[in-house]
Amino acid sequence: MSDRRLGIYICSCGGNISDYVDVGKIIDAIKDEPDIIVCKNTMFTCSDAAQQEIVNDIKENNLDGIVVASCSPKLHLFTFRDVAKRAGLNQYQYIHVNLREQDSWAHTNDKKGATEKGIRLLRAGIAKVRLTEPLYPLKVETIPRVLVIGAGIAGLRAAIGLSELGLEVHIIEKSSAVGGWLIKFGKIYSHNRIGKKIIEDLIVEINKRDNIFLYTDTEIVEKSGSLGNFAIKLKTKDKGELLINVGAIIVATGFEAYQPKAGEFGYGIDNVITLPEFKELIDKSNGKIFYNNKE
Repeated sequence: MSDRRLGIYICSCGGNISDYVDVGKIIDAIKDEPDIIVCKNTMFTCSDAAQQEIVNDIKENNLDGIVVASCSPKLHLFTFRDVAKRAGLNQYQYIHVNLREQDSWAHTNDKKGATEKGIRLLRAGIAKVRLTEPLYPLKVETIPRVLVIGAGIAGLRAAIGLSELGLEVHIIEKSSAVGGWLIKFGKIYSHNRIGKKIIEDLIVEINKRDNIFLYTDTEIVEKSGSLGNFAIKLKTKDKGELLINVGAIIVATGFEAYQPKAGEFGYGIDNVITLPEFKELIDKSNGKIFYNNKE
């Protein structure tokens, strides 16, 4: 026993959880476990009233950890962190269990199995919250220099934006040319500007700035350090190996267009082509598209 004082809150989510998971059985299975002081079911744990109830429970029962079993933490992680803070509990002594997306919605045809899984998920959350300790934000000195990996439109625009903030920026591109996919395309929706021209204008803007450095034919061969102070070893075609220290890294490496196999998604059937192939046809069309010698 860890001598903790824990509160457990299981949400019915308006039936999204309770219609497929027997919440009552979960509570019966865990309520008498060591360290659990409060164990409740609420219809909507994210409601203002339920949040205030948790705040009151923390204060009145001197809880030092809470578990909320509800929907995805993507929706309400910060909701319940704020609840903990309002009650004077460190926000990192709250653990979230995803009982909806990972259980009830995944097992709508097996309530017994979903309930058993729910019990295991709650017990895992309880075990985890027992190990929590108060955490506090730290301020660390950072190097005012950024590495941008990739010299496509995203990387170039990110570099210009960072430059405007007064940061030194190093852009690396593994190929000999910048621009990525954009230079391969003609007119770009919705302003009908030519992709190559967009990149050329960005390069002109970058060349005006003395705090942006662009390296082509360059790759990372080694990275060490941590947030705020990374040491990056670069291998360049012309300058050999370079070592730079940066406070942050932006990965803007773009994408690779998927090339389907013959027959996949109908590819190879007459008039079935990929989007890059179609874009190339349009760029060469002069108003009329010809494919397989047909208009």
